[in-house]
Amino acid sequence: MKKHLTLSGVSVAFATPDGVHTVLDGIDLTIAAGEWVVLIGQNGSGKSTLAKVLCGLSPVSKGLAECDDLQVQMVFQNPEAQIVGETVYEDVCFGMENRAVDPEEMPERARAALEKVRLAHLTGQSVTTLSGGQKQLLGIAGCLAVEADVIVFDECTAMLDPASREMVLGVAQELQQQGKTLIWITQWMEELAYADRVVALAAGRVAYDGTARAFFYDGVCAELGFVPPYAVQVAESLQGKGVVLEGQPLTPKELSEAVGDVCR
Repeated sequence: MKKHLTLSGVSVAFATPDGVHTVLDGIDLTIAAGEWVVLIGQNGSGKSTLAKVLCGLSPVSKGLAECDDLQVQMVFQNPEAQIVGETVYEDVCFGMENRAVDPEEMPERARAALEKVRLAHLTGQSVTTLSGGQKQLLGIAGCLAVEADVIVFDECTAMLDPASREMVLGVAQELQQQGKTLIWITQWMEELAYADRVVALAAGRVAYDGTARAFFYDGVCAELGFVPPYAVQVAESLQGKGVVLEGQPLTPKELSEAVGDVCR
């Protein structure tokens, strides 16, 4: 049986000098094992709080959050915030030490985790020499070393250059293929194309839960104040001029193929 993350009527509220501030309001959400769910929302929509609830880092004020005994770990937006060790090896071992993993198991677990994120050749290197993308990959390796079932990526590509973003996204794709559940928080609309499912928050509530194609091509994207990726903008412009494209392209590659089919 597949394990799930399930939120039932979850609300989170905080006391402030101006009264009670509700951040999440009656969230119902189920995420199945192996899904890649992209979580989006404008600033203040509650997406970061929702991520913390899913990781068990934030208590709920109302409702029920269940995780089926899943191990949930987070990769943070700022890669510096999650690095503890002086070397790559020391850092990837830190989480295992906190969980009292048998020291004899640590070297193999560390090696396997670093291999999966393509950092095995940097085992003894100082973390200060790593690029931003490599530091995020090291954060992912730490999650893998403690055998996380679910990895929450909290805008982990926000501070990366395009090449590093692609590197991290490529590793994430491989992890999903290996059965990991991914919850991907982002402001980059291009990254929705990788997801099985998009969940959009607005004012602490679920405003959309469905596919990326429906999000962009059914008008939800504009309604929620987001700008669609360039490939979607071009496709919609062409269709507005009477050029019918097959498949509702999301990426430049899909757009190129769709335009090529029309031209043939």
